[in-house]
Amino acid sequence: MVLSAFVALGIHAQNESWLSRNLKKGMNYLDSLWEAKVDTNYIEVPKKPWRVVIYPKVNMIDVKMNHQIDLSTTAYRELDDFTDVDWTMRINPPLATYLGVWVGYRGLGIGYSIPLIKNAGRYWTVSSTGTHYGLIFSLRRFKTQDMKLDANVRIGDNEMSEKAVPYKSHAPIWVRSVFLDGYYVFNGKHYSQDAAYNQSVIQRRSAGSLLLGASWYQSSIDYSDKLNGEFISAASGVGKIKVQQANIGIGYGYNWVPAKGWLFNIMVMPTVSVYNRVKVTTYDSNYSFDIVQENTENYGNWNAETHEWSNGEKKRPLPFDEQDLSWQNDVEMWETGERINKTRWKVNINGRAGITYNGKNWFANVYGQLHRFSYNHDYTSVKMWDWYVNTQFGIRF
Repeated sequence: MVLSAFVALGIHAQNESWLSRNLKKGMNYLDSLWEAKVDTNYIEVPKKPWRVVIYPKVNMIDVKMNHQIDLSTTAYRELDDFTDVDWTMRINPPLATYLGVWVGYRGLGIGYSIPLIKNAGRYWTVSSTGTHYGLIFSLRRFKTQDMKLDANVRIGDNEMSEKAVPYKSHAPIWVRSVFLDGYYVFNGKHYSQDAAYNQSVIQRRSAGSLLLGASWYQSSIDYSDKLNGEFISAASGVGKIKVQQANIGIGYGYNWVPAKGWLFNIMVMPTVSVYNRVKVTTYDSNYSFDIVQENTENYGNWNAETHEWSNGEKKRPLPFDEQDLSWQNDVEMWETGERINKTRWKVNINGRAGITYNGKNWFANVYGQLHRFSYNHDYTSVKMWDWYVNTQFGIRF
């Protein structure tokens, strides 16, 4: 909204109305965040404040969920030879490719990326930066049915292991991530993160700085669709996981300027979570997804009020024939409760690297960013790697 107002101000600058005067004050304030606050021997503030950037973006999210299954709660509880079961689901969709546009005035900007492949989801970014600070918000939501499964089963002295078995779920799994990243630059007169990543200024001489960072990360993994009961059963009834993390850290960034127009940046910031809240939602079903039986026709109809089949059973096994999907018409799933766990001191990683070339009124840039997050709850542990690479071409006006 602010950017749109500034555009309108530029078009109607000749009208000295109350609105145009106050919008102009806002633009002057954004200019003041840079002008007269940097050493011009190191950082140049372009006279043309606007930037429009077109960029292809490649993004990857790798979610690894590991479950230690408690056999005493499954249909195999009477088989004492089973001593250990380890089950891992890896949600690793193909590289998501986007085409995006970003518009900014000085350090303020907004970007939107359109997916070029199916089920890649949408990606939004909003940023506000100055000489000594930066604040970046990003949002992504996508769904997938493609995953890889690992399983380790120990029976007595024998162990069976399967690795990276491709699998397609019966219903989509939704993954949503929200990331709010803020930082403070101690040496803001000589070093600029903006010069490397949104080009609101130009780094003319090499410099580095310590950085103080804080971030808020929120993600959810939802596979609670009734057709995904086999995953819910293997995860001891868990069908939805939501995590909230607040992280702080100290890192270092360095801008290397080997020649006029060129800039190489690297930034590494380890962080520690001071707040880590995990909420899991559990479910139950009228089917036993860990039991396969050849004849299941004598169960009759399901009564949703009594939670029983016509023959008095609470759960019905899956049919022996894997091609028989008629059970999908009768399966029911319902919430049985929520569990919340709060912990601290999880170590995460935030790293960036980029290369930029500045022409007279244009620039080209390639940069990438990596986030690593982890959280645990009871018998379930989750690790998420989220990284992307942008290739940008922009103009100043």
